[in-house]
Amino acid sequence: MKKICFAISAILLSNSALAAGDTYIRNGNIYSHQGQFFAGASAITGSEFYKGQDHKTGVLVNGGYHGEDFNADLSSINYRFLGSNESKFNFSAFVVANPGFDASDADSLKGMKDRKISGDLGLNADIHLGQGTLSSKFKHDVTGVYNGYQADVTYYHPMNIGFADFVPYAGVHYYSKDYANYYTGVSKSEETAKRPAYKAEGTFAYKVGYALVMPITEHLDITQSTGYSRLGSGMADSPLVGSNNQWATTLGINYSF
Repeated sequence: MKKICFAISAILLSNSALAAGDTYIRNGNIYSHQGQFFAGASAITGSEFYKGQDHKTGVLVNGGYHGEDFNADLSSINYRFLGSNESKFNFSAFVVANPGFDASDADSLKGMKDRKISGDLGLNADIHLGQGTLSSKFKHDVTGVYNGYQADVTYYHPMNIGFADFVPYAGVHYYSKDYANYYTGVSKSEETAKRPAYKAEGTFAYKVGYALVMPITEHLDITQSTGYSRLGSGMADSPLVGSNNQWATTLGINYSF
């Protein structure tokens, strides 16, 4: 899958290294097998984010270590600096990358400048509410690429359904105008007859989804997740964006050791 497919997948789907009865939320991610390394791969398919996108199906790979306070994998690195597993409030700092795109990745992007990969530094607060967790995040570009910020509030409700863990979630994500304009804006120099100039505004995206896992052995899990997001007009009205309705689904396998 071309890297542009991950522009929306990042807010649709959560990390899903799970094991039935062993699921927890930390730094706004779905984790399990605390204190172990893991490796996994998933097939992913989803909607068209950019019009005329070359690929909507591909493979995601991930791996790393999930500890009590420190977590590192291919999607992010985070550290819990205040709180514990028994605390009502947890606070973490994290770094995460945002994908770029090449102009050759979609018909609607041809003739545009390539967008670079960017990196964010952020803060997270998790509030444990009984069985569920309300997670909030704020992150800002520290690489000088889009020079904006993003914010997110999501509620997760892990539950065991006997043969698997099921984690539904719902939330809202905010993209600042700098982020939205960098990834979905069209400058005057990039304007064509079919691609008018467009200056994006800050916008919300509303999301719902779930993660599901079925353990095969003590170390091997089959995972499946699906997410849907409705983009606000600040990005959805861009001549580059295929639809304000975005979805993605995965089927994968994870090994913990």
